[in-house]
Amino acid sequence: MIVLLLSGCGPMESSGPGGKGSLFPIVDGFDFPVGGPDGQGWDITGYGFLEWSSVSNSWHPGEDWNIPLAGNGDLGEPVYAIAHGEVVFSGWNTALGNVILVKHRLPDDTYVWSQYAHLDRRDVRTGELVQRRQQIGTVGRGPNNRFAAHLHFEIRSADLPANAWPRTNGTAWEKERVAQYWLNPSEFIWQNRYHTKQ
Repeated sequence: MIVLLLSGCGPMESSGPGGKGSLFPIVDGFDFPVGGPDGQGWDITGYGFLEWSSVSNSWHPGEDWNIPLAGNGDLGEPVYAIAHGEVVFSGWNTALGNVILVKHRLPDDTYVWSQYAHLDRRDVRTGELVQRRQQIGTVGRGPNNRFAAHLHFEIRSADLPANAWPRTNGTAWEKERVAQYWLNPSEFIWQNRYHTKQ
């Protein structure tokens, strides 16, 4: 226990049925994925949560983070894990580019998933445990430098594949249906900045 406290790690529990037998961290709070812990110096300069995207012709399931007026000046800036968790996907997606998906265990034994897309670099592999504010990658421009540099960031309330997008056979989901699977990222983080120890 002393080692855990000195290392800054949060409580850990066995991953349970279906797990790999590894220890799965329980979150002690959430920080923003770019800038300071409160997102200082960055803003949602692209599409926000549940804004209609003319690029994808669907309701946007996340937030596009950028340093205001930076253009591509934030290319290569650090991207951080928002909370303790396990990397459940780290790989390439033809629509999103480099993607990292992290599963987070909340103190009430429920889960949320954070996804980081359009990355220039991925610094973690599938199966790794990460800590809050650990650098996991860098800001990129998406596949084939398709976009201006920014972080596409999502928080999901359901276990979805990394390439999940709120469309079926090219038809956009209704906004209410999107909200059943994706959470408002900034709102969720502000409401869950810190968890008290139980």
